[in-house]
Amino acid sequence: MNEMKRMGAVAVLLILSGCGATAYKPPDEQAPQALLKLKYKYSEVVPGSTLGARMGIRHEAKADDDRFQSAFNQSYGTITGKKGGQEIPMAAVKVHPGKKTDVTMAVYFSWYTMHTYTVMINNMPQMRTQQVYNEKACTVQISFTPEANKAYLLDYSSPNVDRDCTGNAYEQVPQRGDQFKLVKVGVSKAR
Repeated sequence: MNEMKRMGAVAVLLILSGCGATAYKPPDEQAPQALLKLKYKYSEVVPGSTLGARMGIRHEAKADDDRFQSAFNQSYGTITGKKGGQEIPMAAVKVHPGKKTDVTMAVYFSWYTMHTYTVMINNMPQMRTQQVYNEKACTVQISFTPEANKAYLLDYSSPNVDRDCTGNAYEQVPQRGDQFKLVKVGVSKAR
């Protein structure tokens, strides 16, 4: 039983840490910065799963396999039916300006199942049970170079649970009063 608790604790830690990704370190308050506003939209759901949204970031990647850092990962509760899902509120992340920035965004549905297997201990078969983390998600990557003191809207949309999602990055250009226009600065590619 202690083995099962330990495995469950490890799984929870991995999920909370963004599946092993290190945490993103935003700029200090006095340092130049840009603001990314995250907007998530989804249509299909996985009933009985937990809804979540996440965002990863990396600056000045040298190769496609450079690691992303976890900048946002939020759970929104259990999906109870085929039609219903919670609205994902907008979130914001401060980023370092002037560097090519790659952002991954995803809406994900996660759940646990129990996996039973047999191990041999002292030539005796023993049954073990392990909790297994399952997930369905659609992830996009958007690349652009944010400028200091500017705000950007990252707009993610997923019509299906694990495919066909899209994302766009827009600079919010101030207009008269509280108005602004959106100028596209980045388009997603599927991951």
